[in-house]
Amino acid sequence: MTEQNNWKASLTEHRTAWIVASCCLLVILTAAIKPDLFEFPQHESVGEEPAVPASMEEIIAEQIAPPIEDEAEAVVVETAREITPPKAVITPSKPVVEKTPAKPTPAPSKAEPATKPSAPAAGYYVQMGAFGERPRAQGLVDQLKLQGWSAVIAPKPGGLHAVWAGPEKDRGSAERLQKEIERKLKTKGFVVQQKGA
Repeated sequence: MTEQNNWKASLTEHRTAWIVASCCLLVILTAAIKPDLFEFPQHESVGEEPAVPASMEEIIAEQIAPPIEDEAEAVVVETAREITPPKAVITPSKPVVEKTPAKPTPAPSKAEPATKPSAPAAGYYVQMGAFGERPRAQGLVDQLKLQGWSAVIAPKPGGLHAVWAGPEKDRGSAERLQKEIERKLKTKGFVVQQKGA
């Protein structure tokens, strides 16, 4: 009779097997998502033969090089080309015309402080974000304007700067604008209504 061996893996062996299997799956998943991480440059080995030209024309072109009668003359011509400065373009100067300073216009008696930005016009807007720093808000405004949409920065309480795209006359057109911006910029905003002052 033969004896049966009832061998069981220990807890440490189970953990090791799971870790190895997880690492293998992670490497396979990474290779599937970002295959460029696993591409390595091809280096020529020292013992490899050079690449063979593909056509007879390449072989003939390599064998028949244009003769250089005097190598020093060729070098002089090359350096002369490099040293020759480009031709300067001379434009005729225009006569200077002195302008008389304009008379200063009287300032209005009640000037609003320059630090207070004006509120956006009435209408429906798509709010794309609110930033504590004005330069970040201006960056998003510039990005929206680059895509062809009008955008404004609306001051909010607490020092926030809300970025609004619009205005639109009705909520439906503001929602269409919201979907168009989401499609192009991959940023979802929400529709807000600005009432007139």
